[in-house]
Amino acid sequence: MKTTISVLSVNEMKIIKQVNLVIQNRNKIDITAGIILYEREFSETYTFEEKKKDEKDFFHFSTYPKQEDYPNDHLDSLILETIKTDFPKAQFKSNLLFSSSDVEHYDNLTKRPFEKAELNCIPDFSGIDLSRLPTTTFKGFRKEINIYVDGSSEVIKNRIFKGYCDFRNHEQIYDRLDAIKFL
Repeated sequence: MKTTISVLSVNEMKIIKQVNLVIQNRNKIDITAGIILYEREFSETYTFEEKKKDEKDFFHFSTYPKQEDYPNDHLDSLILETIKTDFPKAQFKSNLLFSSSDVEHYDNLTKRPFEKAELNCIPDFSGIDLSRLPTTTFKGFRKEINIYVDGSSEVIKNRIFKGYCDFRNHEQIYDRLDAIKFL
C-alpha cells in the first residue's frame, strides 16, 4: 500500500520530548509503565547541536540526528528531574516532528488510554534567609498533563510530580513552563 508523506513547513517542525516512565516488573526487568509527551519549538537558543565540519561524514548524515544532537535546556532538565522524584529511572527520548507521518504517529500515541497527572513546581528556598519569609506569599506552578498508558494504569494513577526551581527567577521559569504544550 502506498501513501503520501508531506514534509511540514519550517514553522510547523518541532521537537517532541518523550519521557518514558520506567519501573521494574516482578522479574526485576525494566519496563515502561507510561509516557509523557510534550512539544518544544525551535529558537535561536533551542536548536540542534552543531557538529564540526570534519565530523560530518557519510555516517553522520545517515544517522543524524542522534539523541545527543537534540537540544536539552534547563526546562527539559527541570521536567525530567521532577518526574524522577516518582520514577527514578525515567528517560528522555527526543524526536523531530518533520512530516505528516510523524504527526500521524503522535496523533495515534495520544489516542491511547491515559491518566491525568499534575506537574507542580515551587521555588527552591535553599540558601535563602528563612527568617525573612514568614507571611510572604509566593506563586507556584501547576499544569495538568497526560500520562499515556503502556500496560497497567495502576502504577501511574493520581500522580503529582513536584519539582523545585531557582528562587530568584521562578516566575520566568513558570512562564516558560506554561508555554510548553504537553500532548
